[in-house]
Amino acid sequence: SQGSDSSSAWRKKSGAGHLKPLDPTLSCAALGATDAAVLAVTARADAEDKRLGLEGLRQVRNALGALYDVETDPETSATTITGAIPAFAGAITAKKESAAKLLEERAAAADAALSALWKEAEPFFAADASETADCPVCMTPVAQTKAGNREAIHSHLITRLTALKDYANAKSADDAADKKLSTAHTRLVTALKALALPGDYAEASAVITDFRTAVDGWQAGTILDSRAAINVVSATLADVDSRIASIVEKQGEHTYAKAKAKLERLITLADEHALATRTNTELSSLSEALVEQSNFVTTKIRAKVQSLLDGLQGPINAIYSTIQGAGASLVKLELPPEDDANQQRLNLLIDFSENRKGVQPGGYLSDSQIHSLALALRLAAIKAFNTGAPIIALDDIVTSYDADHRRTIAALIATEFADFQLIVVTHDERFFLCLKDQQAASTWRFARIKVLDRDFGPRLADEKITDAMITDRWDAGESAANEMRKAEEEWLLGMCREFGVNIRIRTLERAYSYDRGELAVALATFLKDAKLDVPNVPGVNNRFLTSLQTGVVENFGSHFQEGPYGDGSLGDEKARWNEFVTFRSYFSCGVCERTRFKRPFDLKKPVCAHSACETQFSFKAPAGTA
Repeated sequence: SQGSDSSSAWRKKSGAGHLKPLDPTLSCAALGATDAAVLAVTARADAEDKRLGLEGLRQVRNALGALYDVETDPETSATTITGAIPAFAGAITAKKESAAKLLEERAAAADAALSALWKEAEPFFAADASETADCPVCMTPVAQTKAGNREAIHSHLITRLTALKDYANAKSADDAADKKLSTAHTRLVTALKALALPGDYAEASAVITDFRTAVDGWQAGTILDSRAAINVVSATLADVDSRIASIVEKQGEHTYAKAKAKLERLITLADEHALATRTNTELSSLSEALVEQSNFVTTKIRAKVQSLLDGLQGPINAIYSTIQGAGASLVKLELPPEDDANQQRLNLLIDFSENRKGVQPGGYLSDSQIHSLALALRLAAIKAFNTGAPIIALDDIVTSYDADHRRTIAALIATEFADFQLIVVTHDERFFLCLKDQQAASTWRFARIKVLDRDFGPRLADEKITDAMITDRWDAGESAANEMRKAEEEWLLGMCREFGVNIRIRTLERAYSYDRGELAVALATFLKDAKLDVPNVPGVNNRFLTSLQTGVVENFGSHFQEGPYGDGSLGDEKARWNEFVTFRSYFSCGVCERTRFKRPFDLKKPVCAHSACETQFSFKAPAGTA
């Protein structure tokens, strides 16, 4: 990352250390493929490849040294002759000597069987062996043998065995000489093949070629004359060493091939540096253009968002003033300054007083006012932006308000958001009553949650047992007695409420809790006084209202039974439920067949609750009866 001038000078000097030892007149004007010095180095490197250079001479020197060389110990000045040629000549000499020695000992080899025989006979001739009259080998009496006694026989055998041992040693030495000679011959052949002399050593190459032919055709037992080859190798080796020393003295380890490779690497680096510089310039230009575009887009987005905030400001103040009153402080929505690093936030400010304008609400408003402000912001944003999904869910939004504010918020919800589906959930009983008091039952549904069921969800206080719930219990192989009892009690309570029956006020401990028996008796009494005779259920002799007072069948499944057969039966439950469904069907309008009724105070009998019908209630005769 130097300046342009110094960088150019540095690139020129980069190849100087490789060119000067080769040719002091060479220097690079510029690092490029067309530079005169680069072209000259390339040409000389190609020429260097065609002639024998320093590396080639060293390879030739190693190949010659593998054939014949004289090494001098620098400490003792002692010389040692090495190489494949003297090694092969020595192997031939060693083989010749071992063969002569083997011939000397070959006569003793004729008695080689004596060694095995002696192993068997030796115990008979030992000094501590017992006397024997006959030779154990030939069964000749010992006294009649040429030796004459056992001790002489023993001494004679020992002498012969010594001769056998010398023969064995000579045989082993001859085998080793054979192996060494074969190895030396193979090594010499390999070394001759590896030697490739350049064209300026034609005479030496011819001598080496003749010697190689002689080595290839050499037969074991013949003498190979290697003097001419050794002389040529020695002379060529001396000349190669002289040429190597001259080149090293002149240029050291530098070669045109190495200089060419270094220049090519430097040219590649220069090209990469130029590319990186151009890329950096282009990226800088592109970055500046992107920043400019980003600033333009950010400005447009900021203007658009501020426009949306300005549109929200009026509705927020209107809702906030409705809740808090006409003297409520005005609200301002502002984006942070452009130099603010955190642009993902919104400044909500109020004019609290003449000397407190544009302040944050948290430091000046009460909890109730802050909650009102948050509610106003939320409702205004929903009304402005949620037109495609006009649904609002509000959960406990009046926890910090007094009674006046509760009624105001209830009225606000009804008047300002009549076009929205509103879901309002609260724990506050007074707010719930305010909603019921101010909102029409025709457009609102009010329900109390009595329990949260983990599997089902919220259970509402007015939720009733359905026929499907009872059937699902039976399909699962379970008793539905409890569900049947609840369904019957819910139906009795509904009928008593719609028919307007009279019922005895309970004691204070259970003032508002009526059991199924009391409801059934009250309904039966009302029907009797109104001269409405309930038809019997087919197959049931007892009047069904009477059986509803006790719920005997249901008790078997829903209450503990001490008897061994006291458990309920699904068959009994199903039969009982079919009877109840039949009995329940009698309580329907004879004209529109609806099952909802009402009884105004001026009427003795109930009428259909449907405003278009209002037919006076009467039981229809069951199918198949007069």
